[in-house]
Amino acid sequence: MSEPRFFSLDYVEHAVLRDGTPVRLRLVRPGDKDVLRTGFDRLSPEARYARFLAPKSSLSEEELRYLCEVDHENHVAIGAVLDGDATSAPVGLGIARFIRLSDPPNTAEAAIAVADEAQHRGLGRLLFLRLLGAATERGIERFRCEVLGSNSGMAGLLAQISPDRSVEVGSGVMSIEIALPQVTPTQPPIGEPLQSPIYRLFRAVAQNAVEWSGAVRSLWRR
Repeated sequence: MSEPRFFSLDYVEHAVLRDGTPVRLRLVRPGDKDVLRTGFDRLSPEARYARFLAPKSSLSEEELRYLCEVDHENHVAIGAVLDGDATSAPVGLGIARFIRLSDPPNTAEAAIAVADEAQHRGLGRLLFLRLLGAATERGIERFRCEVLGSNSGMAGLLAQISPDRSVEVGSGVMSIEIALPQVTPTQPPIGEPLQSPIYRLFRAVAQNAVEWSGAVRSLWRR
């Protein structure tokens, strides 16, 4: 019999961001469609464009089903909401997800989104670590990220981010595979994992130094 997983549907984590904002993390469920829709409506036009590679005013019912009705084995999504009054509607602040590839099955595509008002408070770091923990539990060893290679300095930047990486280039897109650092399910958002190549790549994307390709952005709308 396999060991029970930490990141199961029973997983709930209470945390406090750097500015004192209380948040609650848990796995995304089918009933979260309204939370996700409301969170999307609060995103700036620039943030929406960054997720969908096109102007977008709303999420369709099909997109909401795809984003919320996940099996948490091959498609895992961890959401963060404002940890406030239990009687009020939850306020979504961020979401992280990965999707396992069919070949090789120990590799997954991953992406993280944080609401505009929750930026620069440490939520992205926390979601990143919990996504790593959930991926490790499910036998994921590497994340594959595709970025646009049109920037002439891209190769040098990626070499700085991850000297030990696997890169394929085609049609103006760089496909990068990076091994995941080992983390515990309750790893604090400090220390070695945040110096890892995969975290540095996610940070570069957040700072607009690297741009996701349409393939990775489609994690939010397949």
